[in-house]
Amino acid sequence: MPRRPALFLSHGAPSLLTGQSPARDFLIAYGQTTPAPAAYVVVSAHWESQPVCVTTSANPETVHDFRGFGEALQSFVWPAPGDPLRAASLVTRLRAAGLEARPDARRGLDHGVWIPLALIEPDARTPVIQVSLPARNTPDAESWTLGRALAPLAEDNIQLVFSGSMTHSLRDALSAPEGAPPAPFAMAFADWARQAMAAGDWRSLETWRSAPHAQRNHPSPEHIRPLLAAAGAATGAARSLHESYTHAALAMDVWSIPV
Repeated sequence: MPRRPALFLSHGAPSLLTGQSPARDFLIAYGQTTPAPAAYVVVSAHWESQPVCVTTSANPETVHDFRGFGEALQSFVWPAPGDPLRAASLVTRLRAAGLEARPDARRGLDHGVWIPLALIEPDARTPVIQVSLPARNTPDAESWTLGRALAPLAEDNIQLVFSGSMTHSLRDALSAPEGAPPAPFAMAFADWARQAMAAGDWRSLETWRSAPHAQRNHPSPEHIRPLLAAAGAATGAARSLHESYTHAALAMDVWSIPV
């Protein structure tokens, strides 16, 4: 079986699930036209830990790690199963790659996982395992190592999903309506990253802090770190599946990445 390409996707705000946007429409259509994998293994911007942790619950909770988006989202449940046996094997794989790793039977799925996957697979049939990013105070190279360790899972029809954001200036996004035109500073950073990804020049992403308007787009690094993990997994040029913007400052990219 061919290796299944990984996905890097920008999950945007929680309102992606219930609002109207080109990114939402794309994810729904993607799910309707793409065969389901054997499992999803997801790295989200919203879980960083030391050591790296892997969800091992058979029935992971839907974690509502946000406020201010209304009762419908706050009470939404996406009941995807976990896969304890596969998750335990994944912990062993990460340790073999030189990462400190441990199972976490209590952790559920945060909104960086269930918001986009609930659009791709609303019936929640496929098992989902979440893997944390290395702690924020670790070097970027740790995120690369994580991605490289996860890449072989693609041979087993597992969908690797790296869920972050191409740009993530919350201050600017919160002051702009959902359909506002894209901000030039967001476009500049996103275009820089897109050029590198489309060329397969993944090492350029190591210099992301020197990219155009990097500090404004990523005042904290957690939403770019899933892209660095994806870079660690990548074996060639990525293919853009979707580009749009929401709230002026959030580039809602989705990319297919050979691993």
